[in-house]
Amino acid sequence: MKKENDMTETETKSNILSAAEEMFLQHGFSKVTMEEIAAALGISKKTLYKYFPNKKELLRELLTARQCEFMDHVEEIWKRDDLDFVGKFRTTLDFVGARSSRMNRLQDVQKIAPDIWREIHDFKKGKIFDKVRRLFEAGFEAGAFRSDIDRDIVILVYTNAVESIVNPESLSELPCTAGQAFEAISKIIFEGILTEEGRSKYIFHKAVASTVH
Repeated sequence: MKKENDMTETETKSNILSAAEEMFLQHGFSKVTMEEIAAALGISKKTLYKYFPNKKELLRELLTARQCEFMDHVEEIWKRDDLDFVGKFRTTLDFVGARSSRMNRLQDVQKIAPDIWREIHDFKKGKIFDKVRRLFEAGFEAGAFRSDIDRDIVILVYTNAVESIVNPESLSELPCTAGQAFEAISKIIFEGILTEEGRSKYIFHKAVASTVH
């Protein structure tokens, strides 16, 4: 690592954000002090406060930076020529799941800085879910999804399931991480819960029921 005097302002700021992020994720936002962040970087508290007046503003800028990186990464996935639609879709969902799992480790922010937590929530519900909605729309247009299923209902079921389950409150009652919960939801939606035999029987009994009624 460069010495403090050898770094540009951009490098210093980037290093602060990276170090703070890892410390927040490892110990929790509430348990990390500005002094500890400065010490971990080997910079003075004066330098740290020059860039960020308090820990809350540091977190807000960190989240803004990571959100921009998130959107850029998703766009890069969709520019890849080596993946077909399903590959891009699967890779995107994996990335969204991993990022959701990572951000949920900052759950103490919900109590300490509810306004910032709301910003995180709004970003998920706005930008992330909008991106997922567009992925589903593209999937229907590409013929990757069944045409006999209402696309709006599929999108609503998926996004509502993720929003309802992949959050600190719900996860506290489940024996899994946010990433595992996200993967389970995706598996249920895209692969179903019935075996091939169960699916055949379900279709058969559905056909029988339709003739009766």
